[in-house]
Amino acid sequence: MNDIKEILLELTSVQSDTGTPMEALLGHKIHRTIHEHPYFTEFPEYCGIETDDVMQRPLVWALRRGRSDKTIILSGHYDAVEIDCYGGLKECALRPDRLKARMLELGLGDERVKKDLRDGDWLFGRGVADMKAGVAINLHALFTVEDPEPNILFTAVCDEENVSAGCRAMMPLLLRLQERFGLDYRVCLITEPQITAVEEGAFTVYGGGTGKILPTILARGKLAHCAQNVEGLNAAGMIAEIARNIDLNPDLMTEDLGMATQPPAVQIMKDLKTTYDVSLPEYAVAGVNILFLGEGAAPDILAKIRAICEASFWTVIERYDRAFDAARDRGLVREESRLPLRPLVLSLKELEEHARRARSDFESIRERLVHELSRSVLLGELTLQDAGGAYMQEMARCSLIEEPFVTVGLVPPYYPAISNNHLDKKTDGFLRSMTAEAARHGLKLTAQPYLPGMADISYMSCTDPQAEKSVMENMAVPDSLYAIPFDAIATLNIPAYCLGPRCRDCHQWTERVYMPDVERVVPDIIRRIVREL
Repeated sequence: MNDIKEILLELTSVQSDTGTPMEALLGHKIHRTIHEHPYFTEFPEYCGIETDDVMQRPLVWALRRGRSDKTIILSGHYDAVEIDCYGGLKECALRPDRLKARMLELGLGDERVKKDLRDGDWLFGRGVADMKAGVAINLHALFTVEDPEPNILFTAVCDEENVSAGCRAMMPLLLRLQERFGLDYRVCLITEPQITAVEEGAFTVYGGGTGKILPTILARGKLAHCAQNVEGLNAAGMIAEIARNIDLNPDLMTEDLGMATQPPAVQIMKDLKTTYDVSLPEYAVAGVNILFLGEGAAPDILAKIRAICEASFWTVIERYDRAFDAARDRGLVREESRLPLRPLVLSLKELEEHARRARSDFESIRERLVHELSRSVLLGELTLQDAGGAYMQEMARCSLIEEPFVTVGLVPPYYPAISNNHLDKKTDGFLRSMTAEAARHGLKLTAQPYLPGMADISYMSCTDPQAEKSVMENMAVPDSLYAIPFDAIATLNIPAYCLGPRCRDCHQWTERVYMPDVERVVPDIIRRIVREL
């Protein structure tokens, strides 16, 4: 099975929704396909599979030996998003030919979609673009490049659409394979699709990944009956003021290497009451999605978030004092009932230290809590994000701090911002090869320093592992559930490019990929890089 489209249709036919057992089915199919190929039948020691993932999803690798120790990594993820958005077309979502025929028959889609349906160059279907086409391209190269000078190392990972568990596990594997086979990693080509606008004659590669951080902010107020609410402090009001000052805040935008990010978005904002009663919410939480660029940006962002929380707390205190004064002046409350408020804002690490000092049995409490939350996550009862919030709330209780306060932690996923431009390694040769081959196909190649979205490329290099580990100290889930191997990543520091086919409407029911890129342009660029390395 050496034809790229044939490989792509086989991969597409297997549903591999991220975060489900279906992922493992496709991972094992990829491994069987490799294992049955004549080269790997002759050299079975050059391919393998790891299933250390908590859901037993395979991490697949295969090595085509070259004539030197120089090595090119071809990587991609085999998970895809769900197919429910296809509605009445769900039965066709994994069968591109049937899907196209049905869409044409029903006259579905806007004018752009209808034009691409009539154009034989576009293939429709779930996962064809993101990113089973890329995996098919990589398998084709693995199977067909003969007697290369550099080694070709193929990897297929799970979970990219969720928290990149597969790529995070891949980095220590690369270290082990490097030692076992004496590999000199020169570049990693991740055949993730291009997500910028499709323009005639334009082709884009990305030499880095945008960062993403998810601060979770927990407010602890003071309980009171709603009929005597100025004798307490509403955690919902605290978190609302914080969210108001963070959402769309341009001070939290970042720029680097001529690119910029959008302002942050508050994704979650809720109180943590589990039943109705006539009392103020004691706890409330907000979750913030922040994209960022540039080395060292994450600690700076967290410092800004903390400052915003402190300023917001002052606003809440001023509002409380005005309300208390009005109630006191009307004889509704006595002065001695006024809360002596101050803007206490703690990092999660600082909150844990308070709890450790307050409770002699802290370690046993924490161990039991981590076990319970881990079990709930593995059973699918809690998301990693919900588990992080629950952990922060229990730390707040254990701290025995009596006054209202705010704590700032993190929940998964965390994507560092990385770019080849910040590596002390030469990459000009790769860009020259890409540019020349793209030009041979009549395309003008543009190299951007960052992919404008999240992808596995964010875990390919790390120039300051200690700084990254300091960020992770405020992660509200245990290492057993979520960890990033920064030491392994920094040891490798592999230049990486997202080099994939053009596409439209990823994650939508009109997802489609441009087949000339899949069958000719990207494979030819890879072959040229292999030839000229």
